[in-house]
Amino acid sequence: MSFKRCVSQLFCAFALMCLSVSIVQGEQVDAKSTLRLQFEPIIASVSKQLLGQHEIFKKNPSAYQNFLDQHVRPFWDAGSTARALIGAKNFQSLPKKTQLEMVAVVDKTLVRYAFEGIDFYSGQKFTLIDVAISDSGKMGWVQVVMQSQILPDLNLDILVKRNNNGVWKAVDVRFKGITYAAVKKYQFKKILQKQGAGALIASLHKKNNTFFGELCNAKDTLDKQSC
Repeated sequence: MSFKRCVSQLFCAFALMCLSVSIVQGEQVDAKSTLRLQFEPIIASVSKQLLGQHEIFKKNPSAYQNFLDQHVRPFWDAGSTARALIGAKNFQSLPKKTQLEMVAVVDKTLVRYAFEGIDFYSGQKFTLIDVAISDSGKMGWVQVVMQSQILPDLNLDILVKRNNNGVWKAVDVRFKGITYAAVKKYQFKKILQKQGAGALIASLHKKNNTFFGELCNAKDTLDKQSC
């Protein structure tokens, strides 16, 4: 299975397991236990939900879009993802307006991955197997196993970051030790350095618009906001 397919599928799975997680103050072992206790039942529940509703989402993209808008996008830190993709220093050097445009197009790109991922889904089950928290207590990994009837089990990870309010939000995904940001960083920074931030934003806009344009033409029910 290709890295892109696994990452797209993980974004799809995350779309049905994402939630805002608060962490209690205290020793790291307590924080780790809290993180697991809050994520484990959610992942079990939504894995079952995905198994039962993926055909509905495939046939009715508007329902899937509404779900993403309500339950996923608020809990993914697209700003941190954008910083990771082009480098924190490069991001900070951009004008504020351009930073906002970059975050918006990255956010839309993640939504596109979720839509691409739903087409790859074929009955896989997702189970939380472990969580890890950094020494600082600000970063962590939610480790998930993807079980398939026709493929060996695959370990997939969601990188989470705790904000100043103690809320965990997703930042990146990892498969076989390689993160999405690491895969894309060289390509993004190359465009940024040679052609500028406007060219990178335009390139992502083009890919997103092409994908959702084709989806809108095929599905009359898709929310026009995505078109």
